[in-house]
Amino acid sequence: MAQYNSENFKAQKKRPPQGLLYKVIKKGKIFSFTKSNDAISISTVRDANPSSMRESMKDHQKEMFWDNNRLIFESLSGWSSLYFLVVGLTKIALIVFLPILYSFSLISILLGDGTLETESSYLAFVSLYLLAPSLLIYIHYKLIHKGHMNLAPFLRPILVFEANRENGSITSYKENGEIDFTHPFIEFDCILISVPSPQGHLNYSLALTHRYNDYPSSVPIGDLIGKNEMVDEYHRLWNMIQRYMDVSQPMPDIMVLESSREQDPTTAAYDKKNTRNPRYWRDMTDEEFEITIERIRKEQEGQPSSGPEINIFENNEPPEKYEV
Repeated sequence: MAQYNSENFKAQKKRPPQGLLYKVIKKGKIFSFTKSNDAISISTVRDANPSSMRESMKDHQKEMFWDNNRLIFESLSGWSSLYFLVVGLTKIALIVFLPILYSFSLISILLGDGTLETESSYLAFVSLYLLAPSLLIYIHYKLIHKGHMNLAPFLRPILVFEANRENGSITSYKENGEIDFTHPFIEFDCILISVPSPQGHLNYSLALTHRYNDYPSSVPIGDLIGKNEMVDEYHRLWNMIQRYMDVSQPMPDIMVLESSREQDPTTAAYDKKNTRNPRYWRDMTDEEFEITIERIRKEQEGQPSSGPEINIFENNEPPEKYEV
């Protein structure tokens, strides 16, 4: 596939007025392609502070989820959710319930309400069937937390989608890890769907839907920030994704991509021209990072969340407009 270049691309055909995509866009809002600006999604980058990045980079065998070649998004499996629920209950048992059970037994012995033999049997039961399993689960969790993922193959994340700057493609994956579909980035429509929550406020879903195939699924790029952000934040996310995929522009200036900026020709040339500090983000303390992110957030409030619109269709056909 050809790389996506906002200054040199093949004009696209009109989207067919039928199928799943047409039904979806009638209910949502299409975000047009733009010549992206410097705006970034704060919700996407805020958690990747300098200390967490330094910790991640210690493991040289572990690939970054986002670099100069591709952005990979993964989600937890159903087994993962169950496992962490069990771990949570185990922590409660170790901190709250087991100390109470042992205390009651000790008090019963001291007050003479129970015989030593009875209480010993009770303590043996609690230790064997509650304490021992809880300790094993907690020790297993701590080992997993330290990186021993081979002890829990069922916790391996599920690959959801990949955005590839190197070849200009978007790839969606099935739950078993097989490719569901892959197409050039420019063939996708970015659509914001709003759904009322039981509490009455709107939850949002931002997704890429292939324009020319009636796939039953879409690419959930909105999962990078969640469902409860302001609409402008989804605009900034789409702006940032376009900036990343567009080889005519440098990659977004964010912490997670800083170490690979020099490996991308366009970005490296831009940084050299602008004498950018190659360790601008990484040399910050966590406190400095938070202050900088907050400053950027405030500055972006009065600035456009994306650049000027690009008409990607043949014959300068205007893109369709549907409002949320």
